[in-house]
Amino acid sequence: MLNERLKNLRLAKGLTLQQVGDAFGISRASVSSWESGTNQPDPRKLEKLAQLFETSVEFLVTGQSHLATEISNIDRLTSVPYIPWELVSSPPRSSTHLNQVACLYSQPTTQSFATRYLGSSDLNWQQGAIPAGATVIVDRGISISHGCHVLASQKIQEVVIGQIFNGDVPGSHVIRFPNTKSSTKVNKSITIIGVILEWRIGAKL
Repeated sequence: MLNERLKNLRLAKGLTLQQVGDAFGISRASVSSWESGTNQPDPRKLEKLAQLFETSVEFLVTGQSHLATEISNIDRLTSVPYIPWELVSSPPRSSTHLNQVACLYSQPTTQSFATRYLGSSDLNWQQGAIPAGATVIVDRGISISHGCHVLASQKIQEVVIGQIFNGDVPGSHVIRFPNTKSSTKVNKSITIIGVILEWRIGAKL
């Protein structure tokens, strides 16, 4: 679906709704309506979206691209090992025997892996931007930055998805957990497992 591809590509680029809106001179709510499927961008905006996300209009509309496009972006068609959700905090040392998942929108480092986000058993948990059941591509080799989504864990809690924001002090960060509407400073009590490069529903494992 066009709306899902728009959201996936935006997240893969680490862009906020507002940043995409600013590129078009429109509100974040308008971009959100594209991603929810309530409205669709007109053809001229599709061309600009394709440029912004470094893809083709054909891919945005159909989910497929010409072979020439695929060849020119062959470095993007990288596979990363799949690690079960329960093992992401302590992945296997060898990935040669693991299933591989293709990265469609991002350029992962050798420290990347894929997993299927299972959600949480927390009673306060709510569905967020990345739905439970989605396959996420996570890179341990990228530093956190404002706006990026990450896998993180606290000493006494399970692995969760959070979003990074700049803190009050230069160089500091705050992590917000959309699923529980809570936040905390990024410090020694928080382990950032990796930055989420992209996510999608129904990826083949």
